[in-house]
Amino acid sequence: MLPLATAALTITTSLAPVPAAAAYYVDPSTGSSSNPGTAASPWRTLQEVFDSGRTFAAGDVIYLRSGNHGNPVIRGGIASGVRTIKAEAGQTPRMRTLRFQSGATRWAVDGVVVSPPEADGSFTTANLVQFDAGATNDVVQNSQIRAASDSTAAGWANDDWVNRSGTAVMVIGSNNQVLGNQIRNVRNGVMLERTTTAGAGATGAVVRGNSVNHFWEDAFRCKISGCLLERNSAINSYAVVPPGMENDPPHRDMFQSYRGDGSFTPITNVVLRGNVFISRQGTRYSKIPFQYNGKYTTQGIGAFDGPYDNWTIENNVVMVEVNLAIGLYGMNNSRIVNNTVVPNALGVDSEIRLTNQKDGTPSDNNVIRNNLAHAFNTGAGTNTRHSNNVTVGTAYSTYFVDYAAGNVHLKPGSPAIGFGTTTDAPTIDADGKTRSVPYDAGAYEY
Repeated sequence: MLPLATAALTITTSLAPVPAAAAYYVDPSTGSSSNPGTAASPWRTLQEVFDSGRTFAAGDVIYLRSGNHGNPVIRGGIASGVRTIKAEAGQTPRMRTLRFQSGATRWAVDGVVVSPPEADGSFTTANLVQFDAGATNDVVQNSQIRAASDSTAAGWANDDWVNRSGTAVMVIGSNNQVLGNQIRNVRNGVMLERTTTAGAGATGAVVRGNSVNHFWEDAFRCKISGCLLERNSAINSYAVVPPGMENDPPHRDMFQSYRGDGSFTPITNVVLRGNVFISRQGTRYSKIPFQYNGKYTTQGIGAFDGPYDNWTIENNVVMVEVNLAIGLYGMNNSRIVNNTVVPNALGVDSEIRLTNQKDGTPSDNNVIRNNLAHAFNTGAGTNTRHSNNVTVGTAYSTYFVDYAAGNVHLKPGSPAIGFGTTTDAPTIDADGKTRSVPYDAGAYEY
């Protein structure tokens, strides 16, 4: 199995912390809103803490104990430092939803469970975690975000998924971070949204080390410039079809970007690095299919209606069952380097596609190097610089350690070893391993 396909990373926020000014405690079992918030006399729920209007200083830490903390709406901003809300050691704080309100600045939420039925027994199709427009420099990390537990979701049929699951993380404000979370049993994983045709919204977002498992629309989506998505994973997408959409089911992608109509500004300066996307792997739920009427399978990395400009797409592993594994429509001045793109063991086709945007304007001035792919379909691009790419075809056993199990690390003697160039290439691979000259083709260095 690939190491990022089943587990998220533990990552510490990059916001610079300062020594704790004060420590507070919140306990749904023994607390009271009238208590001083000490370890011996804790407050009751995180929702009550913020509803009360309390304020906090840089360095403050709010420790949460096990129990239902409601639907907290985080408020308040500071100019520097960070305030932390985290699970106390050995505790499992749960909440139905979590929202960073406009003006909430420099908060880090760490190690909580956001799951409506596990908090209060209810379900919702709303966003489980949301960063409002105007919420900036906030972090949610090392947390479990799910519409329901695995034991519950495993019994869901089509309409249960439609009526009981929504988006895990919706980011609308700028410069927020989503780090090392385990996201499960949702409609969408992490969505980076825009708010204006000029391009305001979730600019500056960092989405790193998250795993999305069991979902039915998009695992990751970026509709905004200036975003970084790296070392995430997504597996196990399902063909859920809302009523009335039987003739046009939801378009499913591991990663998707789209601009909308021509009034929207181009999407620029996006980095997709070291992500592992596998359409199905390991234990899957039996009551919902992967395909609908034999089609509508999950696509890989799709940027569908450019122009897009100055993207970096490197060190990604994409294993889906349709030919559109990496599909770039109207991509310009970008680097597509050291990706491994082959079908899942149940698929027969997969390609890196570089083609025209919707108005017929060709993609222009891109670099395509060191990729290891089943097939390439890049002839529609103009001024494209190709080199050191490997067309695998179906010779998977010649190249990979255990293709059938989804392990596409290079095996001894693989023709991809030493086939790459250092030109335009990343100096590390998808595992964070330093590449050595001569570089290998694909996401993994031997």
